[in-house]
Amino acid sequence: MISSRSVSVTSLSTSYLLDPARLFALDRLDLLDSPPEPAYDRLTNMAVRLLNVPVALMTLVDRDRQFFKSQVGLGEPWASARETPLSHSFCQYVVAQQKQLVVADARNDAVLATNLAIPDLGVIAYAGVPLRSPDGAVIGSFCAIDTQPRVWTDE
Repeated sequence: MISSRSVSVTSLSTSYLLDPARLFALDRLDLLDSPPEPAYDRLTNMAVRLLNVPVALMTLVDRDRQFFKSQVGLGEPWASARETPLSHSFCQYVVAQQKQLVVADARNDAVLATNLAIPDLGVIAYAGVPLRSPDGAVIGSFCAIDTQPRVWTDE
């Protein structure tokens, strides 16, 4: 459940991002670089409609990139590439911290303000929750993105 308060990022610990067991769980699912699938696209489309946001993503966070298993609303070249380097990722923080991340205005966050997702993808407000593999490893994030500041609510 998304909390109505903003959660600030204090740092990025890469130890969990690079954990061999987490990466094995991700690889075992065989979803990286797989084609889009209607079932996943229905979920991201639903998130865009219900949350009234321009962008929703289902990301899988690998060693040095995030892959978009599903995306709605991303601009080019990101939509066609279906991935970004981690320099353009808020989802990596969801994975690293293994918990939700809710940000009203990333430009005001001490850690996120320098993330290249802000100028290059237009990410300002972000709400993401962990995606877990069947064995419980956090492999990515399901997130909603707005291009303007936003107060996220439980509704």
